[in-house]
Amino acid sequence: MPQQRFMSNRKMLLGEDRNALVFLFAVNMTIFVLISFLKTVYYLTDTPLELFERQIVDFFRMPSSFGALLHKPWTFLIHFFSQYQFWQLVSSMLWLWSFGYIFQDLSGNKHIIPVYIYAGATGAIGFLTANALLPGLVNGAQPIMGAGASIVGIAVATTVLAPKYKLFPLVYGGIPLWVLTLIFLVLDFSTSMVVPSILISHITAAIVGFGYMRLLQNGTNTGDWMIRFYHWGNNLLAPKNTRIVKADTRGFDSTENKLNAILDKMNIVGYDNLTESEKAFLKSASQE
Repeated sequence: MPQQRFMSNRKMLLGEDRNALVFLFAVNMTIFVLISFLKTVYYLTDTPLELFERQIVDFFRMPSSFGALLHKPWTFLIHFFSQYQFWQLVSSMLWLWSFGYIFQDLSGNKHIIPVYIYAGATGAIGFLTANALLPGLVNGAQPIMGAGASIVGIAVATTVLAPKYKLFPLVYGGIPLWVLTLIFLVLDFSTSMVVPSILISHITAAIVGFGYMRLLQNGTNTGDWMIRFYHWGNNLLAPKNTRIVKADTRGFDSTENKLNAILDKMNIVGYDNLTESEKAFLKSASQE
């Protein structure tokens, strides 16, 4: 069985079409550039920085309480795609690249966005819940924004997926991925301890990343609905003639989708854990 042939064909490059990691980079960068541009406009018009943050930045920040969130519900999702400080952006994108590239390379481009969103959303719930239940401990908690919780989830999910993955293989046989994850979590948690509710948020995100990957390894794909929703929306917005062409090639798409699904499973659980029919399908495809 030429397993290596399939795995190399699945390698995700930054310039590849439908690259989910590039999409996450693009969204974070776009929002940062938008905020920075508006900040420049405010600066040139001699508008106080406090007014800029209240009118613009607070549109992207998630409030620190459930009550305040009711007045700005969109921030629940948009805040973990938003960066305001330049060095926060640089740090977040470097860590997202470090773990996201490995995660996408090994599992394909169908799981990184669900993990990013699940970790960010549950981290937000953890933050809000901690503020509500521990008001004395987190007194004066401020609104939050940034991809910190989402990146923690991706880091843990990547490590669960490939705990024996080696970085820099030419240096003393390679550095295990878990070492990089441990360094990242120590730095992240030690910084987050300044605001206990943020620490709780990131711990919650880490649990989500672990749980998502364990469920996936056991055959439960909790992010599948996001992928189907994306394809539904993409097909809905596509030109009419594009949808007709897709229907005319339905048989080819079905075979390709089946192959991709089997390859995704093989990269996660290994070739030996495939069913006999899946192994037979891969063998047949390798001979074409």
